[in-house]
Amino acid sequence: MIIIQDLILALFYMVAGLVDTALGKSRKRYETRVFIKAPRDTVWSTMTAKSIRFEGLVPVEVSVEPRSGEPPFLSGTIKVGDRERLIAFVEELDEPASAGVMRILPEHTDPAIIAGDDHLIAYSLSPGAEGTTVLLAHELTHTRFRNRVLVPLGARQNARRIKSHCEKLAGTEAASDGSRIRDAIATGALTYASFHYLFGGQSALVLLALIFIHEAGHALAMRSVGQPVRGIYFIPFFGGVAVAAAPHASEAERGFVALMGPGLSLLTTGAFLLLWQATGAPLFAELALVSAILNGLNLAPVLPLDGGQIVDAILSRADPEIVRIVNFTCLIGGLGASLYLEWHILTGMLLLTAPLLVFGGGKSRTIEPISSAGQAWLTAGYLASLAFYVSVATALLQ
Repeated sequence: MIIIQDLILALFYMVAGLVDTALGKSRKRYETRVFIKAPRDTVWSTMTAKSIRFEGLVPVEVSVEPRSGEPPFLSGTIKVGDRERLIAFVEELDEPASAGVMRILPEHTDPAIIAGDDHLIAYSLSPGAEGTTVLLAHELTHTRFRNRVLVPLGARQNARRIKSHCEKLAGTEAASDGSRIRDAIATGALTYASFHYLFGGQSALVLLALIFIHEAGHALAMRSVGQPVRGIYFIPFFGGVAVAAAPHASEAERGFVALMGPGLSLLTTGAFLLLWQATGAPLFAELALVSAILNGLNLAPVLPLDGGQIVDAILSRADPEIVRIVNFTCLIGGLGASLYLEWHILTGMLLLTAPLLVFGGGKSRTIEPISSAGQAWLTAGYLASLAFYVSVATALLQ
């Protein structure tokens, strides 16, 4: 459910950002509240720790210490996954176990993590009978569009990290496996209902099964390269997603995991095709056709589809600006095709991606680029899979 909430919020912040940009409004304040089943002292010590590590999909480590200056400030490093950046801030308010305000110092902070000008981060704690409510607020003047989305979503992610850390210390953390299963069942039920509304009961079941096979391919690929899997979740009106519990180690790994969603479905699509040829049953022809269309579309070279991820990984050795131009060109082509074919859900998803590509600038690689051999193998696998699905869909539609 968290994934769906974040997707909805990302769409909201993109639309709000576009409106604010049009109106020339650059100063913004974002607030996030989170209830933590832990005593206030535990939460306060976590919020004000000078050295701490937060576990999660991407581990975060913070290490700072006081520095002399006028006024005195704190500086050190913040490590997100494998990336380590310098950060510095001054504490403008420090009310023990109650509230705090800090101001980011851009002159001592790595430009890569500066979200905007005059960036203030405030937090306050409200104790209750069963835990502590934390209010986190970010206030800044935006200089880049993408941070209109990344700052509020990042604040939500940080709040979840703090909650998990504090509840683990307090021994009140909920069982993660049960939560994942509940989320998978809930998202599956909502997605089935959305497909039932659009296509009817039988088609909804077919789509849900094919999406599960596709996402299972991603999950199996993650496991095969030693990447832990957080779970498989469904997204109403759209499809599903396999979520890793750790970042990719390389662009080759990222491309392989993206390819293996449609890759595993090659086997089931081929099996449906053979069963149809052997029995003549229309059901198998329908399954083969839907699977071919579903996976073939997913291989379109448009971010954030699997095809876009694969092509982006293949181009990871190229200049970031060239990659940006390629991705933007593919996006325009994808939007044109989705509008012409009246695939409104795909159009909406691509419009959700567009502002990040338009305003995001060139992308700097933070993981190992793909090798020449890996580039050749990934390209061959991508083109072969795409050709297979196109040929199957073409044959069955004649």
